[in-house]
Amino acid sequence: MIELILASASPRRASLLEQLGLSFQIVKPKIDESAEEDESVKDYINRMSGSKLKNVLDRPLVSPGSVVLCADTIVVLENEILGKPSCRDEGIDMLQRLSDKSHIVMTDVSLGQKGGDSGGKTESSETFRVETFVKFRKLNLDECKDYWKTGEPRDKAGGYGIQGRGAVFVESISGSYSNVVGLPLMETAVALSVFGISVFSPG
Repeated sequence: MIELILASASPRRASLLEQLGLSFQIVKPKIDESAEEDESVKDYINRMSGSKLKNVLDRPLVSPGSVVLCADTIVVLENEILGKPSCRDEGIDMLQRLSDKSHIVMTDVSLGQKGGDSGGKTESSETFRVETFVKFRKLNLDECKDYWKTGEPRDKAGGYGIQGRGAVFVESISGSYSNVVGLPLMETAVALSVFGISVFSPG
């Protein structure tokens, strides 16, 4: 049986993988997530995903043959990345900026299988990107303030959670819903099958 490792600290990604009936271990990557000067949005997310994969594949505790899955999800509004709000004012401002506009939720997923040598060389790897377009209805300031009080937006990129009460802000969505939550399941399942991991025969 191939061991699957989720390289993520996100409880939402873990929940999505559990939805597929897969067994996995969690190893949290340790990387610097700061953007580089003049780095494009797509270059940034690709670097984050790849860095997480390398960081975990290089760990001695990851045994040869294990498949590591990692992902990085960002919310992009008018070519600007909206991260997790650092405070109440920033969270409310993010929602006001998203109000009555479309934004992109972008996830880069990287998978790699650890080779047999001690250096963590991969036998194979795969990376793909999924983009989902989300349109918010017009929001008023009071509901933005009330939403912040729920505590839900505090650890969410873009300051909202579509799987929670933040769903009431979403007017329309084009693309993968699970991608907005944190992991595009259809595409991930296809990629895992390349490494011999099936969601219908998980072992």
